[in-house]
Amino acid sequence: MSYQDVLMDKRKILFTAMYLSIAGVLFAGYMTLNKFLSGTCSFGEACPYLWGYPVCIYGLIIFFVLFLAILTLLMKKDDRLARQAFTYTAILGILYSGYYAYLDVFKPTCGDYCVYQLGLPTCVYGFIVFLAIFVCMIIYRKK
Repeated sequence: MSYQDVLMDKRKILFTAMYLSIAGVLFAGYMTLNKFLSGTCSFGEACPYLWGYPVCIYGLIIFFVLFLAILTLLMKKDDRLARQAFTYTAILGILYSGYYAYLDVFKPTCGDYCVYQLGLPTCVYGFIVFLAIFVCMIIYRKK
């Protein structure tokens, strides 16, 4: 495999991670906007708070920082700060959303039987997207 092939593979991985981060920004942005405009949480779920703000706003910030780090890596061939931001922000996203996903699944505030309009709590979907971005980051760093 030539250097050009490896470079193209890395770009494909970064584009995949960027699309995932955009999806995260849109999803968390929708939930944040809905919470601030209507005062209710999206999809009829309980809305956990952290430091006085709904947790979806922090997810939005994390997804946006990931998007900026990935965009920087796409524009520059190799930027150490952007690589570190990509790595540590992906890890932060997994830990953050994983914690709230755990609470939603194993310690729900809605009682013994919860009904979710999307099938699973929204934090679980955030966790899945952060996990996919983390996998992209691992593959990117290995190439």
